[in-house]
Amino acid sequence: MNRADTARAIAACETIAKRLRAALVADAENEFREQGTVPTWRLPGITVSGSTTHPSVAIVDEAAFLAWVAERYPTEVETVVITRARPAWQSSFLTGVASRGEPACDDQGETVPGLEWRPGGDFGGISLRVDATTKALIGTHADEIVAGLRPLELPSEVSL
Repeated sequence: MNRADTARAIAACETIAKRLRAALVADAENEFREQGTVPTWRLPGITVSGSTTHPSVAIVDEAAFLAWVAERYPTEVETVVITRARPAWQSSFLTGVASRGEPACDDQGETVPGLEWRPGGDFGGISLRVDATTKALIGTHADEIVAGLRPLELPSEVSL
């Protein structure tokens, strides 16, 4: 396999992986919507697990949020090239805001401008966990393809 073949193979494999993942995510999301539970599929050597989103807060108006922080927590504002709330403080603060639900408010109950509370519970995607034996078998298969000892094709469970 020359460099051009290698580049084409990488492009093809990345495109195939992206489309296969999208199809699997769609299957999992459909099951979540139909059944109301997050799916987990256990296959020989591979576990596919779904996830859901968690309650969170998004900054939708940076200027309004920054003005509020500057007024109430002036030591948590820093000026670099831009003025912003200190990232560590902001992360902790937004976690607290998210835990209080809607509306997005501080621990005193004051609504914080520039924030939007998001309830979570939406389907978040999937993750694949491949056991060590299966990883090794797939790795051997990949090494053989790269070395030109095996054609580039999708392996079946039997050929692994």
